[in-house]
Amino acid sequence: MTITAEHPLHQPQTDPKDPRELVSPEVFEKVTTHIAKKMEVTQVYAERMFGQALVFLKAYADTRKAKSEAMMLPDGAGYRVVPDVTVDPAWHAFIEHTEDYVPFCREIAGEYIHHRPVLTAEMRSGHALEHTLPALYATGYRVDPEFWSTATSCCPPCCAPPILPPLS
Repeated sequence: MTITAEHPLHQPQTDPKDPRELVSPEVFEKVTTHIAKKMEVTQVYAERMFGQALVFLKAYADTRKAKSEAMMLPDGAGYRVVPDVTVDPAWHAFIEHTEDYVPFCREIAGEYIHHRPVLTAEMRSGHALEHTLPALYATGYRVDPEFWSTATSCCPPCCAPPILPPLS
């Protein structure tokens, strides 16, 4: 995918808010520690990754509230933003902390934000990023371009196949 001047990966942000403000310090620490251990990355990287997952979830909630039909799921439900493959693991880690994830969803979206692993033509082509980036910047939270550069989804068939134990 080529990003043109119309859809730059980095837009200047004047005084962006810190994504960690979207959750309590305790939740931020708990989830980022989990990410760092599970993914074998530094704590700093885990914090950046989780921050971008929070910005993504905020953008997702905002666009759902706007009921945009720019992109459609197979069941007809509209959505505008998708996580990059570099952010998706942090979303998964947050979902694993259900006691924290469920109230977060209710607070920012008014409902539970489900993870729907679908792959649309826009996602396959990388064009979903063209809808995602403006929505991320519109949240007013800091967007880290490093985490939004692949335009790759972790939805089938992009995900690695599960590792299964050998048959006995």
